Amino acid sequence: MDEKKTSSGFLDFNFAVLLHNFANAAKRLIWFVILLSVIVGAVVYVRVDKSFVPSYSVSAVFSVHASYAASTDIGSHSDFLDSNAAQMLSQTFPYVIQSENARMLLSLELGKSVVRPIITATSTADAGLFTMTVTDTDPEEAYETLKAAITIYPQAASSILGDTQINVINMPLSPPTEPDNRNTALASALKIAAVVFFFGLLAIFLLSLARKTVHSAEDLRKLVNLKCLAYIPRVKLKKHTNKSNLTLTITNPRVNSSFSECVRNLRVKLQKVLPSKDGCKVLLITSTLPNEGKTTVATNLALSLAAEGKHVILIDGDLRKQSLKASVGLSEPSDGLVEILSGDLKNFHLLNVPNSTLLLICGDETTDRPQPLLDTPKMRQLLDHLKESMDYIIIDSPPAGILSDAATTAKYADATLYVVRQDLANCTQIVNSIQSLSSNGVNIIGCILNQTQAGTTRYGYASKYANNYGYSYGYKYSNNYYYYGKKQYSRYAEAEDTAETLSKELSDALSSNHNNEEE
Repeated sequence: MDEKKTSSGFLDFNFAVLLHNFANAAKRLIWFVILLSVIVGAVVYVRVDKSFVPSYSVSAVFSVHASYAASTDIGSHSDFLDSNAAQMLSQTFPYVIQSENARMLLSLELGKSVVRPIITATSTADAGLFTMTVTDTDPEEAYETLKAAITIYPQAASSILGDTQINVINMPLSPPTEPDNRNTALASALKIAAVVFFFGLLAIFLLSLARKTVHSAEDLRKLVNLKCLAYIPRVKLKKHTNKSNLTLTITNPRVNSSFSECVRNLRVKLQKVLPSKDGCKVLLITSTLPNEGKTTVATNLALSLAAEGKHVILIDGDLRKQSLKASVGLSEPSDGLVEILSGDLKNFHLLNVPNSTLLLICGDETTDRPQPLLDTPKMRQLLDHLKESMDYIIIDSPPAGILSDAATTAKYADATLYVVRQDLANCTQIVNSIQSLSSNGVNIIGCILNQTQAGTTRYGYASKYANNYGYSYGYKYSNNYYYYGKKQYSRYAEAEDTAETLSKELSDALSSNHNNEEE
């Protein structure tokens, strides 16, 4: 497929991406378009229905005969049966029935001062037939008026045609039951609603066309000149009675193989690109906006490193919202960074993540003012203590695009990974966020394109991989993590002992430092 440069200069036009953007935008906005269409259609329906006035017509067909005294013989009479007579009668008939004299006679016949119905008359001269039609909103009124008009016509025409005689050929026996016109309220409402819906879809299409988001590694490279270390495919877990099976982790047997394999690839590439200097252990993971999946990436990367036999600890660095425990299915009360940095330790202990040797620091308390806590020496002291016994320290930080917390925490990290969810954050937001981090000296070693979908990454490896290998291989691969932990039970016991020992050491060290600061 040919690609063209867009006006933004960052990204290339891609039809699959455009369809993806349109589908996503339509998914979010289609209900608004439908609601608007229904409202506008309802308004049109009410207005048209309210203004609708039914019209009933009733007609009678008859012939008219008139006689006159011949000019050559006053005593003789002739009927208008020849063509000239029929033509004259045809021309005068409409005028007779609509004349003032006819109206007066009709008013007397009906016993009303005003005759409301509309009376029209047409004639066919060649056939000598005449049609009288009466139209009104009341079918009874129209029918009675027609009978009265036929009755008074000979008298109304006598002054013009002389003696006349009407021969009724076709006369309705009762008033009409159906109106001539049709209530178009429903048709008009549906038509307008369809137009509104079409223009709503057009607006969504134009919105998706103007949307500038990231869809591929090439987009990221052109946008921020950073290497994309991995694609992480989008995974949807169906609802299950066991809530622990809803966690999106590589230790969950319900998570498919493509997800686990992509996490493994990320781990391998990360170990290659991390600075080779000794002591490069602290890795911070952030994103531009919330809901980009940085917590999921941080959790699974940590689980993958731990499964390889590394000593890994994962820290929930979002002091405004502690969410790591939920991501691994834990609910055990514990102290986190808020309690550690504030010196208010009550129940501090490192958590053991199920089916893994991974350790976790995450609490239940949050704060709306994390900056004073993050700027205290205790954060550096905590990390220094952890470096002595850990191979990797991974910090899940808040979004860098809306909060400065990530930049503050990143100064303690040796490297930073930037998570970009496919088709979420605007390109401008991503650029501004990364530039802000870089200006603060943050070492961003690469990006991760998260929640990719089939046909939108241009390369599409992750999604195709999922389709080719499917659920069964993912189940087997996930069970390998689980089996590894069960088979090497001593590894779990060792992790539990490490957690207990390290918890005591950290608690004593942090409490001692807190007492020294108070003195």
